[in-house]
Amino acid sequence: MAGGVAAEGGGGGGEGSTSSEATINAAERYMKAVMETFGDQEEKLVMFREIMNDFRTERTDIAGVVGRVKELFKGHNNLIEGFNFFLPKGYEITVYKHQPPPEALDFIRLVKERDESVYRRFMDVIFRYQREHMDLIKLCREVGALFSEDHPDLFVKFIRFLPPT
Repeated sequence: MAGGVAAEGGGGGGEGSTSSEATINAAERYMKAVMETFGDQEEKLVMFREIMNDFRTERTDIAGVVGRVKELFKGHNNLIEGFNFFLPKGYEITVYKHQPPPEALDFIRLVKERDESVYRRFMDVIFRYQREHMDLIKLCREVGALFSEDHPDLFVKFIRFLPPT
């Protein structure tokens, strides 16, 4: 789907069948990331497909696609950065690195509402992870130990925010 945008001469295009194959592979990986991110939010998946279909059928132009995708994926910088691969030069979406996804903020609020003490310790772990460049395995162990006894459901929700390995 996203490959249609690349056909306009975009960032992923290039020449020759090898480049075309690479673009198709990138589009497949990108769609997998979109589906993993929004697997439980069917309406977002439908909206993304509609955006791509509107472009394919020329009901919208690249600027329209960019605006709609930017809004749809707001807070999901990895998806926006991935989408930039398929856009023509000059249409890339600017990503602000230090803006957490809205779902992450909701999760942090949930932890705080559930248990103030666990919330403080959780935030300490997160800040230490950022400050010390802790590896993901250590982060998971510490957060898992923190949530395991009284809040195992929070750990399940937490791992959804981790980058794919």
